[in-house]
Amino acid sequence: MNSFHTVFRDVARSYRLMVAVLAMNTLLVCVILLRNTIGSDFSWLTCLYTTSVAFGYYGLPLLVLVTVIFLLLAPARRVAVVISWIVILFFIYYLFLDSFAYRIVKFHIDSFWIEFILKDYDGLGLSRSTLLGALMVFLGVVALEVGFVAIARRYRIQGRGIIIYPLLVILAFVFSQVIHMVAYHRNEQLITCLTPHFPIYIPFTSSKSAMMYGNLLPSGGADGYKYASIHYPDSGLKFEPPPDEELPNIVIILLESWRYDAFDEEVTPHIHALSRKSSVFLDHLSSGNQTTCGVFGLFYGLHPTYWKAVKANSSLIDNPVLIDVLRDRDYTFGVYARSNFDRHKIKDTIFSGIEVHETFAGNTFPEQDEDLTRQVRAFMEEQVRNEQRFLAFAFYKSTHYPYEYPEEQGIFNDYKNMRMGLTNGDTDPTPYINDYHNAVHYVDSLVGEIIDHLELLGEMENTVIVVTTDHGEAFNDNGANYWGHSSSFTQYQIRVPLILYAPDRPPRQVEYRTTHIDLAPTLLQEHFGCLSDIHDFSNGRNLFDETAAPRSLVVGSYINHAFIFGDDVYEVWPLYTKKYKLHDVNLKASPPDQDLLKVIMEEINHFSDR
Repeated sequence: MNSFHTVFRDVARSYRLMVAVLAMNTLLVCVILLRNTIGSDFSWLTCLYTTSVAFGYYGLPLLVLVTVIFLLLAPARRVAVVISWIVILFFIYYLFLDSFAYRIVKFHIDSFWIEFILKDYDGLGLSRSTLLGALMVFLGVVALEVGFVAIARRYRIQGRGIIIYPLLVILAFVFSQVIHMVAYHRNEQLITCLTPHFPIYIPFTSSKSAMMYGNLLPSGGADGYKYASIHYPDSGLKFEPPPDEELPNIVIILLESWRYDAFDEEVTPHIHALSRKSSVFLDHLSSGNQTTCGVFGLFYGLHPTYWKAVKANSSLIDNPVLIDVLRDRDYTFGVYARSNFDRHKIKDTIFSGIEVHETFAGNTFPEQDEDLTRQVRAFMEEQVRNEQRFLAFAFYKSTHYPYEYPEEQGIFNDYKNMRMGLTNGDTDPTPYINDYHNAVHYVDSLVGEIIDHLELLGEMENTVIVVTTDHGEAFNDNGANYWGHSSSFTQYQIRVPLILYAPDRPPRQVEYRTTHIDLAPTLLQEHFGCLSDIHDFSNGRNLFDETAAPRSLVVGSYINHAFIFGDDVYEVWPLYTKKYKLHDVNLKASPPDQDLLKVIMEEINHFSDR
């Protein structure tokens, strides 16, 4: 019994030692984060917020990890101390390196860049002095951590301290996330603009919680803020606008989750008929494998790695260049989408100051999509009657899982009430694909109504029509049990149809690779007389530029992203990188071209604060 008490006492003493080291490191994390935000508009609230993020968001995971290590290795407390110390050491070292890198290149170090620094240091164009500097920083962090342990041994935490620190960390975590939720909900840029400066930071954004705690955050508008974490566009853009009578109407139609091979004469007869008069892009990639990144890239023409910064600075950016240009030319906007644009911040970042219609008659997606079509038709008719140029945006939802459609639209084998959650790698996808095709076929009929109505109004010669989607949809295509979207970056989730009807362009099929971020610059150059270099406001290219060099692309998801180099996919998470082929998640990707790697580094940094 005495032996047990002795062991327990020794383990508790060692654990208190590491908690003391953690406490000192938490102060160090706070200093690093404050360094990342140098130049921001600071107030007592932002200082309190940054401090609480350092103690809570970064301190809590370390505290939990150290606690787990001691629970698992209690009989070997010295080993637990060493492992905990090493974990803390490398975490602090990472934050130091990331802080230095962020001040230079304005993006955070993740598993992708760590791997290529280790494998091909020279290929990234980094000097030997940089390597020496990183080594010196490491030695400095080692010395610092040794010093922290020495201090902790000398000034031992007593029993009460072992409780106070974890409580402070938990309270700091809760406080920081409540503050961010409220700021995010209310577009308080003084808080949200700090988010991109913190590495591996994915704060909570719950609107319901924000409404509960809304009174905790003092209101403050964006007026007078001198600092933003993104500068978009680079400068004032130059235009030689065509005469007003030559400005086209713009109709953009999105079919939720529409993959590239669900576009043909049988599944989508009406869209296919339009494609015979249009430019059809056969190797087109979305900018996301989920809605927000896909829609963001389409309108902004930016890589989705900018999505976080745009959300954080929405009150300063206002809207993408494309929307600003249309507003300057007195376009009327009809935006129809039942996709939580308000909650996802699409409304605040893309359609700020523009009414978004999200309420439609009916209890099911097909009924609501039918009413959406009626509203779009009525909107177009009213604008034509008033001789008013317009942008109509229609976003259909019936093609989203569980793939709903009226019974009479079940032209493919009809399979209802299936449970995708019970699937595995051996599941036959055919019934799911048939159900999905029925939903696509139904929405195609609604798209046909919009096109027919434009014909009836005599506006086809005055209208540019874009038909595409936010992302694709997987159906266990490689036998790896990937279904739906936002789970991988294979072609089944990111390769999508793009049909661009422009009355002044002959029909054609484009075989070279294009992407969602190419649409906005194309419209601005082709139809609104933009003379500025595309790179002043976009990472994209003109869709009709056949002479452009090979390119690498970025595709975004909820909390991660992927780099696409030809047929190779590098799916990037904070702690690891998954590599596979675009057409098969089971096949390993080849090493990326170093020149393309340098180009993508410049592009994802181009509009960051500098």
